[in-house]
Amino acid sequence: MRKTMRDRGLFWSPAPDWTTARIDGDAYSVRRVLGLGQALVSGDLDAALAELMPAAPEISLWSVAAAEPFAVRIGRDRTLLVSPGPLAAAPGWRNGYVATPCDDAYAILEISGVALREIVAEGTSVDINAGSRSAAVLFAGVTVLLYRIGPETARLHVEAPLAAYLWAWLEGRS
Repeated sequence: MRKTMRDRGLFWSPAPDWTTARIDGDAYSVRRVLGLGQALVSGDLDAALAELMPAAPEISLWSVAAAEPFAVRIGRDRTLLVSPGPLAAAPGWRNGYVATPCDDAYAILEISGVALREIVAEGTSVDINAGSRSAAVLFAGVTVLLYRIGPETARLHVEAPLAAYLWAWLEGRS
């Protein structure tokens, strides 16, 4: 029998109810963070930050974002602006950069607990202690942005269509 897209459930992890979904494992928990504003910026990052988020710090791999807003570095000329709510940034080119609001493009999964380092070590081969200006890493086989918001709390920004897969991976380790 030939499988078709109508058989999607045979191939893809089902998405949980993100408003209530929670994983409570041994020494860790995972939840989805909802409601944060996100905007993808490419080009002159200094100009973009000066105009859109003048006081926002730049966050790199495994560094700690103490408070919102902040900019999560993706690459040499790309960053993700994260704020408590949607940014008032109109999409398009200006002053050497382009801003694209993408509040729903990335799902944000937050992992907390004393097992955090163990989970990160299972999910990625990156030496988090070595650091990197870019927060982008492969985690469980998919690209995520990885940083912390506290000593034992990390966030993973993953492309929204891949969030259910990553959730199933995290659930499978509990």
